[in-house]
Formats: sequence, structure tokens, C-alpha cells
Amino acid sequence: MKDSSGNIILSNPAPGTIGTLGRQWVTGPTHANFDVNLVKRIRIAEGKEFEIRLDAVNVMNNPSWAFATGATDINNASFGKLLAADPTGGVTQASNTVANRRFTFNARLTF
Repeated sequence: MKDSSGNIILSNPAPGTIGTLGRQWVTGPTHANFDVNLVKRIRIAEGKEFEIRLDAVNVMNNPSWAFATGATDINNASFGKLLAADPTGGVTQASNTVANRRFTFNARLTF
């Protein structure tokens, strides 16, 4: 692999020798996940309560990137390539890799 000036950045070690680059050295962009929930409880009577809740997942709207298959292998054609955000299509509430922000509104009456 070469940079724009033609200088070699990464190369395979000579046969029978060990390279100087450590294991799992290639990393992708970081992901900062920020989830928030707001709850308001209103007491109606003794033992009866109304609750309004708003859950916000990925408030900052940061994408979650993933390496393509073989992206950490220097001999692979897809070396260094990233997949699109949220390759799993995370639509469930339990999914931690979501590509877009999501708001869920709940109302509950407890008696």
C-alpha cells in the first residue's frame, strides 16, 4: 500500500520473517452512542398514576460503521473499506447498532 507520494506505507514481511505491525492494529472510526429517556409521572389519586415516557435512541445521529469482510487483511482487495452504517438494519429496540435517531413515546396508567 502506498501513499499519494508513492512511499510504501504497509507491505508484507519477507518470507520467513515476522512483520512489525501488531495484531488487530487497523481500527475503524469510533462510535459514540447517546441514548436519553424522559419520564413524567402524574398522580391521579391514591394508588393511581399516569406516566408519559419518551425514549430517544442515538440522539446525536452518529452512524455505526463496520469493516467489510477481509478489510483488515492487506492482501485482500477490500483492505480498509468500510460498510454502510447499520448493516443489520437495526429496527428493534434491543439493537445497539442503529444508523438513525429514533424516538419512542409511551403512555401508561397504573392502578
